[in-house]
Amino acid sequence: MIMEIARKEFVCLIRDGRFKWAIGIMFLLLVTSFVTGYQRYESLHSIREASQQKNSEQWLNQDRKNPHTAAHFGNYAYKPQGPLAFFDNGITNYAGSVIWLEAHKTNFAQNRPAQDNGAVSRFGDLTPAMILQILLPLLIILMGFSAFAGERESGTLRQVMSLGVSSRALLLGKLLGTSAAIALIIVPVVAITTLVLGFGLPADSSHLGERGLLLLGFYLIYTLAFLLLTLGVSAISRTSKGALITLISFWAMATFILPKAAADISKMVVPTPTYSEFYHLARQTSLKGLEGAKGLLALPQGRHIEIERRNLLKKYNVKSVQDLPIYWVAYSMQIMEERDYSIYQKFLGDLRRIFFRQEAMQDRFGLVSPMISLRSLSMAVAGTGLVDQERFNQTAQDFRIGMIRAMNGELIENTTMKDPLYIGGKEVFSKVKPYQYSEPTLSESLEGQRMNIAILLAWAIVSAVFAFVAVNRLRVQ
Repeated sequence: MIMEIARKEFVCLIRDGRFKWAIGIMFLLLVTSFVTGYQRYESLHSIREASQQKNSEQWLNQDRKNPHTAAHFGNYAYKPQGPLAFFDNGITNYAGSVIWLEAHKTNFAQNRPAQDNGAVSRFGDLTPAMILQILLPLLIILMGFSAFAGERESGTLRQVMSLGVSSRALLLGKLLGTSAAIALIIVPVVAITTLVLGFGLPADSSHLGERGLLLLGFYLIYTLAFLLLTLGVSAISRTSKGALITLISFWAMATFILPKAAADISKMVVPTPTYSEFYHLARQTSLKGLEGAKGLLALPQGRHIEIERRNLLKKYNVKSVQDLPIYWVAYSMQIMEERDYSIYQKFLGDLRRIFFRQEAMQDRFGLVSPMISLRSLSMAVAGTGLVDQERFNQTAQDFRIGMIRAMNGELIENTTMKDPLYIGGKEVFSKVKPYQYSEPTLSESLEGQRMNIAILLAWAIVSAVFAFVAVNRLRVQ
């Protein structure tokens, strides 16, 4: 009986002209998003890879000069795209992908596409993830809102129930039939994604299969939750019109209003400092000392350098920096670089925690909008979330301090106050190896996502319970 109901539901759906138009448009949008997403991914990957290589060549082939001056010449760090950025570009448009690394200054990531796109960027790029998160639930609603309410209005539901068909068989049949119709979209999506993962990606990345399967699992749970919710609402609604209004209202709230509200509320509750506030506070702390720190970082900058100078004179048993066997100017510059690096790491860590607190607050809204939980999980698995962006920021800053240590170290070891002239070339610059980004592992990308996984599963379970309870009530109507 279940299969007969499923077959009848499937046939009715695919014979409906509106369904054919809807599934045709949805399929066209998905194919378009895959094509444009892949083209964008391939183009950006090639550009960033070529830019990183060109930057390395420029660094090695710069004119012969003082190594510290070379540190001012600097390097650029380019963030490779996430392993599944063609599917879900996450926060890519809002977080920078390039950092200029230079002496004496810690820079933030630049090149944010959203800054150039204006108001249009608020709607996001046309990606498979966006279509599946927003438009697929709408299609499910349009397919299933009349599953029970429509049959109630036409009188066929009473006839079916009078034949002794159990509510369980009725629900499972309609669930299978509607799922089969949805599979006409899902199966091609899975096939295209598999082809891209297997043959199309220009970047080498490990565990793509695991990431792809996880994405598939999360989106199937999301689809199932919306499908069961739609059937449940249809079962308790007296009319198809009432079911449609209820479901469309929830869809609009869950996919448009609540995600935006969650972002705005998180920024109000956990505000971030402005660019100028951040740098002013970090700079003042470097000059005056880091409150609560241990050792020399707690002292004012001048006193810190003076203590280091005295210790150095004592170490080499000399009375003046002029008599040191190393170059004091470069040594003192490196003291300030290390001091600033440690202080900025503290402030960058505070800023990072603010971002993660904002993200956690937004994720709590997943309790009333399953899309919010899915969105976070999708970005994490695709490698386009906050964890991946912060990994890039940190590795770039680590590369920066390593570059400066290498260049200042050349001056410290090869010059003195009496003979400060030192000009280096390629043999010196080659000591700074090209920047290499190491992407987080899958487990690292999913760190902190347990709540979202639990919420998404809860939505599916609660929707299933709601649908069974709603259909069981049909017996008394």
